[in-house]
Amino acid sequence: MGALDLVANNQQLLLNGVGFLAVEGAPFIIPVLGNAIKTGPVAFYGAAAALAAAEGGLIVNNVKVPFVGLDAGFYLGLLLVPLAVLLAGVGNTLAGLKK
Repeated sequence: MGALDLVANNQQLLLNGVGFLAVEGAPFIIPVLGNAIKTGPVAFYGAAAALAAAEGGLIVNNVKVPFVGLDAGFYLGLLLVPLAVLLAGVGNTLAGLKK
């Protein structure tokens, strides 16, 4: 596959990009994540439900991406649905650890 060669050839560029996002986003992400973990599984279930509701709203209202005309429900769903599943899984994991 060409993806492995692409990553191998651009490893430093990839690390600089991911590192920048991790370092610069940390002051905003860490307090939110800390409060969510302190709150417990309900916070993650709520976030998953909010993402699923947003996806449902996009589909029901047949929202299109401006200037392009593509179906926003489908293309944003490629991001929203896996994130909702991931957050629900984190909630289940936290619920399992509390028992």
